[in-house]
Amino acid sequence: MSTNNTLSTRSTQPEKARLGAVGENMVVSMLMQNGWDAFNANCTIKNYKSIDIVCLNSEIKETPNYPWKPVSALIQVRTSVQKNIPTGFTIEDSLKRDLLKEKVMGPYVFVYVNMVNEEWKFRYFILSRSQFIELLHSAHVWYKYDWYREKEISEKSPAGIDVKWLMGEDEPETKRHKAFVNPLKGVSCEDCWENIWKD
Repeated sequence: MSTNNTLSTRSTQPEKARLGAVGENMVVSMLMQNGWDAFNANCTIKNYKSIDIVCLNSEIKETPNYPWKPVSALIQVRTSVQKNIPTGFTIEDSLKRDLLKEKVMGPYVFVYVNMVNEEWKFRYFILSRSQFIELLHSAHVWYKYDWYREKEISEKSPAGIDVKWLMGEDEPETKRHKAFVNPLKGVSCEDCWENIWKD
């Protein structure tokens, strides 16, 4: 995408909303290129809670009893120009696995937008519902309990997921913290669109 198109790195609310809308529409396009039907849930209800995109896979049936009914996925999209991408949860939420299981309704697509050769490049990282819950929870348990701090962090702060974690990378032990073992186990979820249909 050319820089002539307005994509700002400014953090004003309108710019964030515009960037989020661009990310959602790019994901809808990618899903349709994979042969699936998809539409933006926010077109009918503004900022629909916990769902951005509904995707249908007609090649997979929900049950043998209903051969006409395709499997659907309720997708949340998070788009950012920062490498630590906000998830929509707080650190406090992230520490509660049962809460995440209750609140997370489907897979997550993280869209990282950065400038390459004076053009915006979109990278897509796709986590199944269970992968997202496990990564978010384990990363923030590590962040809260395995860092050497004099002052406690605020659990009300936003919880983010780093792009390198989405690429399956660990965090090595340093003087500041213990090692973080990534539950993705070295496997990047970049362009793993099949994760949409996994639990």
